[in-house]
Parts: sequence; C-alpha cells; structure tokens
Amino acid sequence: MDRKHWFGVILALLAAFFNGMVGIFSVSLFQSGMPPEAVAFYKCVVAFLMIVAVLVATEKVGTLLAYLKEKWKALIVCSFFGFFMLYFFETAAYETLNVAVVVFLLFGVSTLVTFFANAVFERRNLTGQEWMSVLFAVLGLYLIFMENEHIEASVNTGFMYAVLAGIGYGLFLVLNKKLNIGGGLIPVCGLLLFGLVYLMIPFTMTGLVGIDPSVWLTLVLLALLPTIGGFWCTTKSLTILKSQTVQLVELSEPIFALMLGFVFLGQLVTPMQMLGGACILAAILIHEVRLSFFRKNKMAADTTR
Repeated sequence: MDRKHWFGVILALLAAFFNGMVGIFSVSLFQSGMPPEAVAFYKCVVAFLMIVAVLVATEKVGTLLAYLKEKWKALIVCSFFGFFMLYFFETAAYETLNVAVVVFLLFGVSTLVTFFANAVFERRNLTGQEWMSVLFAVLGLYLIFMENEHIEASVNTGFMYAVLAGIGYGLFLVLNKKLNIGGGLIPVCGLLLFGLVYLMIPFTMTGLVGIDPSVWLTLVLLALLPTIGGFWCTTKSLTILKSQTVQLVELSEPIFALMLGFVFLGQLVTPMQMLGGACILAAILIHEVRLSFFRKNKMAADTTR
C-alpha cells in the first residue's frame, strides 16, 4: 500500500477509536436521566455550534454557504442515513443493550449493507474475495445473536434499533462516496445542519428536555470526539479509500468499544462474543489481503517444478 492508502487507513482507525466512545458517553448521559432522543439531538447541536465557531474564526462561512448551495440535495440524503438513522437508533439501542453488542450488531449489519449496496450501484456481482469477507462478517453477527438468545423479548427492540443504525451507516458510507460529499469540517457541518432537522422531530415529539449542568462536560466530549472527530475522519478517509475498505477498517471499533466498556463500565464480553468479533476482524484481513498474490505464488511454484 502507498502512503496515501495508509493515511486513509489511519483515518479510518481513528474514526473507529473515536466512535468507540459513543456508548460510554451515551450511557453516562442516560444515567443522568436524559432520554436517547435528547442525547442524539443535543450532541449534534453542540457539535454544529463548535464547527460554526471554528468556521467563523477562520473566515470560512462563505465557503460553507457556497458548499451548501451546491451540495444541499446530496446532504439531505446522506444526513438522513448518517445522522438520523445512525445516531437516533444507535443511541436508543444503548439504552437497553450492552455497548459491545450494539457496536458488533451495528457494524456487522453496516458491512453487509456496504458491500451489497456498492454491488447494486455498480451493477455487478460480488467478487469471491468480497463474498468471503461478507460470510465472515455474517458468521460473527450470528455468533453474537446466538450468544444473546437468553435475553428477554422486551430487549429485542434494542437489537432492532442497532440493526437499523447499521443499515443507515452502511448506506451513508456508500452514498457519501457516490454523491461526492467530500471530507473536512465543512462537509461535516453541512451533514450536521440537515441531521439536526431530522433529529429535532423525535426530540420534540418526546417532549423538550433541558440539560443538567453536571453533564455538560460529557456532552461536549460526546460532540467533540465521536461526532466531530469520528465523522471528520470517516468523510476524509472516504475521499481516499473505497467505502468497503473504510467500513472494514472501522470494524476495529468493537475492539476499542470492548476495552472502553470494560474499563469505564465494567461490562464483560463472553467468549462467544469475542469469537464473533474475531470473525468480523478476519473479514478485514480477507478483504485487504490480495488473494491474487497467493494465486501468483502458486502458479510460480507450479512452473518451477
């Protein structure tokens, strides 16, 4: 891989690290009495205001307005999947499910959606290498579901929310690349703007909720690290890498989420969940390691006999 490719991979890894903090901060806000709808809405408000302040200070508001005028249709579509579906359903899932389980489900489903959606848009079939990656991701997802069969039926809503969040994120990655949203603070600000419009609907429907002064630091960190940092790295990496590659590299998020969940929340992961995570990580290696390399070596070995 060249330097540019490695830079994209590093950005995707950073996005995974930042996004791994979503569950930690969200659970902390839930414990303060803030509902999921308020958490999803307020973190985007704070993130949007932060970026606007930076753009004002750097005199780039005119650039933002020109960008919005050019890309508003694409932003409406991408923000629906990347901010409303992802943030609303992911935050709601954390209310009833273990952080690690939500992350595994979200990224397992989003991996499937990313691969199949790309194939549909490009009007082609999945390659053998892609099928192998998808199968390992499905296996990991199955192991996680199987491990949680004992959970009460009332918690199944959390599974559904996590799956919907995964569908939204997978489509966001594909459409962000196809519609050429671009990377950087200005595209993230544009996505946040339209995302706030979507998130305001469930927020107002559930009743307006204020912000307790004691949770401001947590809310700011949630807005700064996963919301701004995570999406900045993701959108930037999409300008360099294929959406499938970004998705698979960001599957490293479960590792970060597991470590953070254990350290800060004391949440343990079962051996079956760890095996499921290993299968998902194997999907990354299968996709990134070129099978043709092994085929060429085999052919070379055959010719020398």
